[in-house]
Amino acid sequence: MIGSNNDVIEVCVSESCLSLFQDYSLPLVRMASGASPQPEHPLVFCGVIGFSGDEMRGTMLLATSKEPLGRTSPSTDASLREWIAELTNQLLGRIKNRLFSHGVSLHMSTPVVLRGMHISPVFRGTELVPFYFSCDGGVVCLWFDAELKPDLDLTQTVGTSADVAAEGSGVFF
Repeated sequence: MIGSNNDVIEVCVSESCLSLFQDYSLPLVRMASGASPQPEHPLVFCGVIGFSGDEMRGTMLLATSKEPLGRTSPSTDASLREWIAELTNQLLGRIKNRLFSHGVSLHMSTPVVLRGMHISPVFRGTELVPFYFSCDGGVVCLWFDAELKPDLDLTQTVGTSADVAAEGSGVFF
């Protein structure tokens, strides 16, 4: 049973990440809370995307080691920089779809990509616990930092998944 806004967000974020990578034939396993990536799999690419709406606003970061990007990229011509941006966009889109059934409507910005040797975001003033996932040959890390409207209650469902476009589909208007 989901008992708090944090529980709803955790389920939406975790399930969205697992399903996204599964759709690219890379099964992930969620690591225990408080775990950290293994040193042999440094985080080298990070997609950052902002979101806003009347009920919620914030930032999502998706960071991976090199292996998950190479194994999920549908094209050998795409750069890993382009691909992490696309995965970041797709992931927030999935989270947005799941939150819509809880009465949250979000607008997304364009992803920004960071590249480094050992990426590790630091957040001041709050302990933001990352979601860590492992796969054969690498790791995926996700930070979802959201500010919620004070009276927002995500534990109530106000819509269904039929109210949004299916992931992977196109909408023309």
